[in-house]
Amino acid sequence: MINRWLSTQVQKEGIGSMKQEYFDLSKQITHLAIDKSVMFELSEIDIAEKVLRNSNYRNWVSCSKIKFAELIGDSLVMYKTASFRDWKDYFEMDCRVSKYLMGNMIDFERTINSRVSYYITKMIEKNFLSEYEKNEIIQLIQSSQRRRLKLKGNQKLRNAYNGNKTWEFIVKMTFGEMKQILFWLYDNKLEVYLEIVGAYRFLKNKKYATERFDEINKLRNNLFHFRPLNVYITHGNQNKKKLNNKFRKDAVDFIFHLNRNQKIALELEEIFKNSDNYVKIKNSQCNVG
Repeated sequence: MINRWLSTQVQKEGIGSMKQEYFDLSKQITHLAIDKSVMFELSEIDIAEKVLRNSNYRNWVSCSKIKFAELIGDSLVMYKTASFRDWKDYFEMDCRVSKYLMGNMIDFERTINSRVSYYITKMIEKNFLSEYEKNEIIQLIQSSQRRRLKLKGNQKLRNAYNGNKTWEFIVKMTFGEMKQILFWLYDNKLEVYLEIVGAYRFLKNKKYATERFDEINKLRNNLFHFRPLNVYITHGNQNKKKLNNKFRKDAVDFIFHLNRNQKIALELEEIFKNSDNYVKIKNSQCNVG
């Protein structure tokens, strides 16, 4: 093990709690060894540098922190001693489960988008909506157009949606934008909303449907921005300084069960178990976040 050698680097290079804005790869490794109790073999250093370069240090640490943290204080986290391979394997498991969930999410999003496009177009083209209802839908779609133009730096809205060729505009909406139409249907045309969610019982419950769609949207954004699944699951709703990850686990479980895989099921079960343990540790401390 090289951790004894690395400890001498702390005095030479002033490596402590990683307060500096930037650490090169060798300092990241030293920090992991000294402050995170990660054990390295000398032969693993080149591999570790490659892993950290390709995986992003913050994502790598925040993922495995869920499994290896054993004591969390206001400004201190103590870690179980574990090998570099243990940390690496756990992060790779997170990536593997996340990738599988992303595939399920793409299929789910494609189906929901297609159904929203079909039913909204039908209601508008066949005049199944009052003028007031039609205008509300038009405003929701135009709002998504303006948002995209703002992101592109364009100020003027050309070819604004006016109720024609609805299907062309809805397919361009993000999941978050499309979600607003679903909420409108939920409040105004519940029977159509239920046609869209189909056999997704998780989304039919009138009391929880909007909250669950919000949570699915958060999960979607987490996955597609390559943030660790462990972090998403663990840092759930916070009430009275207590973490509650139930809602996030429910959302992940729903997406996973759209297309189950036994190996992924076992890995997801381990992630859930570590998340629950981390939440328990967090909630036992004064500072939760």
